[in-house]
Amino acid sequence: MHSMKKNATITFVIQKLLLVVVGIFMFLPIYIALVNTFKDSGIILNEPLSFPLPPIFDNIRTVLDSPNTDLVQLYKNTFILVFAGTAITILVSSMASYFLARVKSRFSKVLRIYFLVGLMVPYVIIYLPLCILMRNTGIPFGVPSLIFIFVSGNIAFSTFMYTNFIRALPVELEESASIDGAGPFKRFWLILFPLLKPCTATILIFVGLGIWNDFQTPLLMGQVQTITVGIYTAVGPYSANWGVVFAYVFFAAAPVIVLYLLAQKSFVAGLTSGALKG
Repeated sequence: MHSMKKNATITFVIQKLLLVVVGIFMFLPIYIALVNTFKDSGIILNEPLSFPLPPIFDNIRTVLDSPNTDLVQLYKNTFILVFAGTAITILVSSMASYFLARVKSRFSKVLRIYFLVGLMVPYVIIYLPLCILMRNTGIPFGVPSLIFIFVSGNIAFSTFMYTNFIRALPVELEESASIDGAGPFKRFWLILFPLLKPCTATILIFVGLGIWNDFQTPLLMGQVQTITVGIYTAVGPYSANWGVVFAYVFFAAAPVIVLYLLAQKSFVAGLTSGALKG
C-alpha cells in the first residue's frame, strides 16, 4: 500500500511538472510579444527575453499615428470579416449538413464526398485560379468578396462537423414535430438547431479565430487592410522595425486574449463538447 501511494505521488508530481513546462512554452510567445512592444528595436535584437526597464511607448504611438494605416479601420475591416464570414458559414453549413445527415440519396452521397475532398485540398493552392476567375468575371476585390472567400474556405470543415453532430441526434424529435405539421425548414430551426449549440460554439471558435489570424488571404485576395495585414507595413524589403512589429502584434492579439479571459468557460465548454459529440 505504501509503495502504491508513493508511485501515485511521484506520478502526480511528474504530471504537474509537465503541465508547468507546457504552460511556460505556451505563455512564452505571449510574453515575448508583450515585453518587446515596450522596447527599442536594438534592444529587441540583442535581448528579446529581457523585461523592458524602463518601458517605452514610442512603438504604440507609431502605430496609432501611422499615416500608412488607420488602426480603427483595420479593426473595423477585421470585425466585419469575422462576424459576417462566421455567420454565413454557420448558416449555410448547418442547413447543408441537415440535408446530408437526413437525406439518403445518391446526390447527398456525392455532395458528402465533395465536402470531404474540400478538407483535403490546401486552401493556398486555389489563390491563383480564384484570383484569375475574379478578374475575368469582373468581381471587385474588397471586403464583400473576401467574406465569401472565407466562407468557401471554411464551409467544408463546418459541414463535416455539423453532419456528424446531427447524425447523433434522434430522428424521433423531427418525426414528432412533423406530425404536428412542421415542415423541414421549421423542424431544423426550431427543433434541431438549438441542440447544435456545442457544435456551433466549436465552429464559431475555429472559424472566427482562423479569419481573425489570417494574413495571406486579405493581403493577396481581398487587398483589404486587416489588423494582421497591418503588421506587414512595419516590415521593409531589407529591414524591419521590430518594435513596431510587436506593437501591431499586441493590437492584433489583445482583443482575442481579452475575449478568451471573459468567456473562458464557454470557450472550453465549446471545444470539449464539440469534440466529444462530433
